[in-house]
Amino acid sequence: MYKKMVAVAFLLAVSLPGWSADMANGQRINKSCALCHGAHGQGASGKLSPRIAGLPKEYIIKTMKDYVEGRRVYPLMVRTSQIDKFTERDFEDVATYLASLDLSSDAMFDIQASFGDAAAGRKIYKSDCRTCHNKDGYGRPRKEAPPLAGQHAAYLYTTMRGFAEGHRVHANDDEDDTFEDYKDNDFINLTAYLATLDDARIVEGYAFEAPVYRASLARKPQTELDDSIQITDIKQTVVRMALEDGVTTDMAEEAMIAKAEEIGLKKVAQQKVSKFLARQDVKMPHLSIFQFCNPLDARLMVMADPVFSSYMPCRISMVEDANGKLWLMMLNLDMLINSKLLPNEVVETAIRVNQQMLDVMTAGAAGKT
Repeated sequence: MYKKMVAVAFLLAVSLPGWSADMANGQRINKSCALCHGAHGQGASGKLSPRIAGLPKEYIIKTMKDYVEGRRVYPLMVRTSQIDKFTERDFEDVATYLASLDLSSDAMFDIQASFGDAAAGRKIYKSDCRTCHNKDGYGRPRKEAPPLAGQHAAYLYTTMRGFAEGHRVHANDDEDDTFEDYKDNDFINLTAYLATLDDARIVEGYAFEAPVYRASLARKPQTELDDSIQITDIKQTVVRMALEDGVTTDMAEEAMIAKAEEIGLKKVAQQKVSKFLARQDVKMPHLSIFQFCNPLDARLMVMADPVFSSYMPCRISMVEDANGKLWLMMLNLDMLINSKLLPNEVVETAIRVNQQMLDVMTAGAAGKT
């Protein structure tokens, strides 16, 4: 018996990774995730920015790898987060960090549904969902069933529509037909009920505070992701993206303008600062500024609060640093994800504009759309 126990222990020792998660590395990597999902992984109402905080670690790792391997497709996310360059430790570290962020007790992060009949949704949930996703809606890891409670209603609606229409695979089963007979109202009612499930965990007066982890001097640095994308630490206000090798300023400019036109952004201004000064015999590193705008989005945001006019039109600068390296830079609107003072449609618009601008930058950095 003793020999068998030793053998089992040995097998476990050689089969499991020999490390614990580096939370400081996970927090560092999360800065890129925060471009769309918010500083705490809280996401926002709407379909573009799901909540990733508090999801099971294994589920987060699987999802990231699905994007890397093409089972799920969103090139912008892969490019900005650089998950295609992650080591196994990077996957482990950022997933463990995100899984540790429990927002459920803070009323500020309470999920709300705007539409639907929660009572009708409860009947559907009890019939079709509870077995895998648990009575409280917080999932069953052994069934690889993620939490539904605490997830934004519009994102859940879009996901279920994707299952019904075959764009997404439910339960890792290509033949699964759970959603085949659902009507649109069923999806709406189900999300309305799911939005009530996180209420039970709210603690009056509790305010979530993100932990701060510092890199251990004793631990060797992680495999470095390339520095082509950087986010400043001052409230994550600026995103920097390096031009790829061989991409000229003209190529980047042409690609950005083409991508903006493709996704419905208008180029409303362009300032070639360094070229203008060169005509006056004033030398400086390259600097050009591009301004883009969608008039309807601008209208919505300014009507919500005139202060947003200071962000408009959205700007991308192309600038050469002291080492001759060319960068694209923009203000990051992810800070608006945190605002509970804004209507949902304004937050959703800000996130969409942020992602569109990242799309434009990505095209410019690659020199192609």
